[in-house]
Amino acid sequence: MQPIKPFGSFTPSAATAINNNFASLAALCRNVYYVDPANGHDSSDGQSQGSAFLTFQKAYDACVAGKNDAVAIVADGTTGATVRINSAFTWAKNETHLLGIASGVNISNRARFAPASTATAFANFFTVSASGCRFDNVQWFDGFTTGTTSQIGMTVTGGRNLFTNCHIAGMGDDASAQSAGSRSLKISGTGENQFRNCTIGVDTVTRTAANASVEFAGATPRNEFVDCVFPFMGSSATVLGILGTGNGCVDRFQLFTRCQFINAVNSTSTAMTALLSFTTASPGGLVLFNDCTCVGITKWGDTNGLANSYVDQGAPTAATSGLAVNPS
Repeated sequence: MQPIKPFGSFTPSAATAINNNFASLAALCRNVYYVDPANGHDSSDGQSQGSAFLTFQKAYDACVAGKNDAVAIVADGTTGATVRINSAFTWAKNETHLLGIASGVNISNRARFAPASTATAFANFFTVSASGCRFDNVQWFDGFTTGTTSQIGMTVTGGRNLFTNCHIAGMGDDASAQSAGSRSLKISGTGENQFRNCTIGVDTVTRTAANASVEFAGATPRNEFVDCVFPFMGSSATVLGILGTGNGCVDRFQLFTRCQFINAVNSTSTAMTALLSFTTASPGGLVLFNDCTCVGITKWGDTNGLANSYVDQGAPTAATSGLAVNPS
């Protein structure tokens, strides 16, 4: 099998971020299987871009769990190369990696997953139950032609997974955005996952209920978000960025470093009352915000949220540091 190799026509100076991710995966991967949703063929061997598979399932099936194999999605800069799925998918192979061959932006990556236009909406779009996996430069768009309630864009139950330059775009249709049970990302179980330079959520669909961009549950410990963007568009002040559900929902800590929580209040979005909410006064752990900024959000958390969170900013003042204001 062919090991993963640097992009043929890209130079390090033209695509440094992509090549850095690619080089990291090259050191890990035994085999790479390419999938090209626009031009591939499932009768091919999948071992190069020129002989890519057509369907993602074919490439995923070729990977062996625990062997550091990888799937590479070949994008074409448009939605034409989107991986279309018709039912809930579970990434269940430990130490198996996923790379998008695309520009390297972290908003609306075109190496992406989305529902087929004829798909009947399902609640859990993409689940990562495996551990020790890397996901680089990929978008998951959970938006159906006709959505349903309590949609979750991505559920992560595995642990020690790394997401870099990814966009987890949940609640991408009106039905899910109007349901209090919907999430862009839900993390439970093993924990110790890290999200770097990722975007979580969308601001193209208006949220009308107390749903959340991120939910922590099941005593998940030590998840980290570094240099991530959380966009919001809502018509209700109850929209949430972060939600912890149930006693002991988090263990030890959840860390947000240099993250931007941006509610589009200059583009008709309603100001959010609180970024963080815990459904219990005893979540079992804490949330730490280090050098983060909120825009269009009145305070860091509700009563339970504030009691179990810490804000580390330059010259912090109570719970208000990092809440962006217009300059005078």
